[in-house]
Amino acid sequence: MTAPTETRPDTSQPTPLTHAEAVARARNLAADVRSRAAEAEILRHLPDETFRAFVDASLVRLLTPRAFGGHEMPFAAFLDATLEIARADASAGWCFSFTNIHSWLLAKFPREAQKDVWAHNPDAGLANVNIPAGQALRVEDGYRLTGDWPWASGIHHCDWAILAALVPPAPSTDSGAGTAAGPGAGTVPDVMLFLVPRAHWELRDTWRVVGQRGTGSHNVVVKDAFIPQHRAARLLDLRDGRVPGVNVHATPLYALPMISGLAASLVAPILGAAQGAYDRWCAVARDRVTTFTQERIASLSHQQIRLAEVSAEIDAADLLLRRAVTLLDSGVPLTLHQRARLRRDYAYCATLCLRAVERMFNASGGASNYETSPLQRDWRDIHAMAAHAGINFDAAGENFGRFELGLPPNPRDPLI
Repeated sequence: MTAPTETRPDTSQPTPLTHAEAVARARNLAADVRSRAAEAEILRHLPDETFRAFVDASLVRLLTPRAFGGHEMPFAAFLDATLEIARADASAGWCFSFTNIHSWLLAKFPREAQKDVWAHNPDAGLANVNIPAGQALRVEDGYRLTGDWPWASGIHHCDWAILAALVPPAPSTDSGAGTAAGPGAGTVPDVMLFLVPRAHWELRDTWRVVGQRGTGSHNVVVKDAFIPQHRAARLLDLRDGRVPGVNVHATPLYALPMISGLAASLVAPILGAAQGAYDRWCAVARDRVTTFTQERIASLSHQQIRLAEVSAEIDAADLLLRRAVTLLDSGVPLTLHQRARLRRDYAYCATLCLRAVERMFNASGGASNYETSPLQRDWRDIHAMAAHAGINFDAAGENFGRFELGLPPNPRDPLI
């Protein structure tokens, strides 16, 4: 298991990056990131050099609050930097996106929790699993947490993990015994997120997969760890932006609904990977010739039409995502209807990118099946990313359709 990022002094007032500088730094790293993509597949996690390059370029702090040494950048800058990394390697883009968005998520927690992480190391890596694969029991001043969480992307380079767990209902104060009823009191278990330091969890090697092999999305195991109260937050409060972090930082950035921000971080690397696949596909098509007639592929009308379809799908996904990010950066409180539309748009972006890579793969013939073909890895990676439940189009489409038709949200799918 790789050592976490080294402890560094708190630099609470860094020289802020501009949007253009962040994108330029990411673009400058792209070639090196690309050169280590095959190694990442073999390791089944990002090489240390790749993550260290993100840290050294100050690109893991894009969404970290300025008060804790971050750049506190708008989502538009985060998107453009992520696209540059994901164009080079989908696994690196996925981990880059998650590293930054998880800092945004931490900024919603109480100030004391943020200090626990960033006071000594503003570059601290954060993993996050929102599947409630654990259970937390209320105890004095906190919780006892146990669980086994899958899909902890980037965990090899993380110092902390934010993990979801079910919390049994608090006993009622009317009984005359037990803990006073608080959030989650009643008959239904509550879902809460817990901030857990590396010392309290172990990695379980499970990541043997078809796509996104380089993300190191292994399981995280916690056994009866004590989590203080200030390192816990209710999922529904995070979903709706009713969180302590709203009052900690003087910016609407951290008041955004949780799903509206997290889902953007899922789609950004998918779009970047599709753009990179398109660039590489075009480069091959310009020089390749057919087997029997030795005619240039680029001169074939059906290939030109496929290229037009692919580029239109990727451009449409880009436009949809930029419209969504513009809304996130507007500072305007989002209605439930807007949140449902955002989730629809994110899911459709992924669908468009998936269609595009399918067209490219099918139009490339048998050569695309070789392991030496970059397109087969793009095809595998985009399929793996687009399978994420957070951007499932049927779920997103159902909720959006209900809002459009004047119906209440789907009670089976509360994550809007």
